[in-house]
Amino acid sequence: MSFKAIKRLAASVCCAAVAAASLTSCGDTTYICRSGDKSVNAGVYIYYVLSRLNSQAYSYYTTNGTASQDIINEKYGDGTMTVGEFSQTDSYSMCERLITAQLKFDEMGLSFTDEEKQQIEDTVESNWDADYYESMGISKDSLDQIQTGIAMLDKIFHAYYGEDGEAAVSDSEINTFLTDNYVRFKLISVEKTEGKESQAKATAEDYAKRAEEKSFDEVIKEYQEEHSDDESGADTSDGSEEQDTDNNIMINKNSSSYSSNQVVKYIDGSMQNGEIKTYEDDNYWYVIQKLDVLSYGDYVKDNRDSLISEMKSEDFEEVIKGWTDSYQIIRNDDSYSRYTPKSIYKKYQKYQEKNQ
Repeated sequence: MSFKAIKRLAASVCCAAVAAASLTSCGDTTYICRSGDKSVNAGVYIYYVLSRLNSQAYSYYTTNGTASQDIINEKYGDGTMTVGEFSQTDSYSMCERLITAQLKFDEMGLSFTDEEKQQIEDTVESNWDADYYESMGISKDSLDQIQTGIAMLDKIFHAYYGEDGEAAVSDSEINTFLTDNYVRFKLISVEKTEGKESQAKATAEDYAKRAEEKSFDEVIKEYQEEHSDDESGADTSDGSEEQDTDNNIMINKNSSSYSSNQVVKYIDGSMQNGEIKTYEDDNYWYVIQKLDVLSYGDYVKDNRDSLISEMKSEDFEEVIKGWTDSYQIIRNDDSYSRYTPKSIYKKYQKYQEKNQ
């Protein structure tokens, strides 16, 4: 063999070695994690990272009145992590959560109805923007994985806490939850128009007196008929047709929407079930009847799923974490190191500049 031939052979061997090393170092970056035959697309991870970066960028803007020049390296929370580090760790946790959903869904023998499958498909389709998502490296299949995972966790939740579930919630637990957290009442609200504050008080007292002799529903109807031209009236909660005939207002007094509401605080702390009182705030006089939360027809039966969601959603997060820790979930370090918050956000910024 000639010297030139030997050099060509050596060169080809060297190139082959470099190519092999390159393939080994890059690896398969189409997925971010796997367990057995289950895996989560890298596009799902990119979606979550980008979502968290944009959320933090918006939060920074609303707090400081100006956009961050380097959102990746801004401090997150108590300052122990940067926004970039948070977006990585939290997004990867979400991907592990999706693996857990896939594994547990199969373990529990669950399946989707045709209607549920169609709902997932419709949701993905309605949110799909090919130009945007493909520019970010996110496929439609990745959006489908996210939406399917959400639907899986919902079915797992209700199977786990539902009747015959591993942690089934009993009627007595629901009743205790309602007693501790809910308040039920009916009311008429009389607006205190400028210069006629005393008239509003007299009107409220008049209807409170009527309520001593008639049902509160009858009094509400009388008020609506006699004050149909007024802006104020009986509170019908959401104005729906159902509320026109059912004047009950049933709310979680400890929710963020109502925990500081003075009317709700008054009803909860100063009234007994069945009692009728008037109450004044800055804008209204109210005629109120407090009612027993446990004597509201089929409320528990009709709202069982939503009540269990209120009761157990936080606990369920710990349950999911326990399941996740018990599974052998392998992170794809090639994907994790390739799809950095910096590289993902750079793509996003380029897309924004291109489409301004």
